[in-house]
Amino acid sequence: MPCGPTELGFVYFAAVKLAGYTGYSALLNRSKAVTRAGCAPPSMWKAGLVRTGIGVVVGVAVGLGFWKLAPHSQFIENNAAPLFFAGLVPVRIAEWSFFLWLLYRRYQLTKAEDFKFTAGGIVVSFLLDVIGVYAFFVLPGGAWIC
Repeated sequence: MPCGPTELGFVYFAAVKLAGYTGYSALLNRSKAVTRAGCAPPSMWKAGLVRTGIGVVVGVAVGLGFWKLAPHSQFIENNAAPLFFAGLVPVRIAEWSFFLWLLYRRYQLTKAEDFKFTAGGIVVSFLLDVIGVYAFFVLPGGAWIC
């Protein structure tokens, strides 16, 4: 049964991501790695907006590209969801690395801190995917279903 988000569903999904990324940014801002630098951390709202923006731009490009390729390969079409989410892992590594470089590079994070923040961000991203998809299926006007 085909289904997908409507424009309103996309808004629900993006709102979930914004709220979650803002919360994760607040957590990063309170970490010892950031507070030891002695300078003010980026606004959690700015960080949440930046991370959501990165995710929207990259997510739309990757999602459209993947779902355009899926019908051309029986293997991909038969295993689309697991392959899509597995393929998001390297994409999210790149997104979180870029985000940390963009907003947190002045805090001179160690490799261990960078890894911890990136890994935590990836987990947060996948958890927010679950909540966001649930939101667009549950909230009014969020999804079309045939």
